[in-house]
Amino acid sequence: MMIATLIAALFTATAPLAEPATQATTPVVTTPRVKRYCIVDRREGSRQRGKICRTRDEWRARGFDPVLVLARG
Repeated sequence: MMIATLIAALFTATAPLAEPATQATTPVVTTPRVKRYCIVDRREGSRQRGKICRTRDEWRARGFDPVLVLARG
């Protein structure tokens, strides 16, 4: 009888608790995607061609407007 009580107590102690059905969910905040412009950098004397991707504002801060260059192409 004592063993049956211990086994019953063991199973009730290790039984997983039921989660409440109405669990509050946190809304996922997504950031809007910013369009990036990629330029293939061809360095003289190098076999590797680097690809540099930045936003238009980042390019314009460096004195280069990719929209104007790509429109000419």
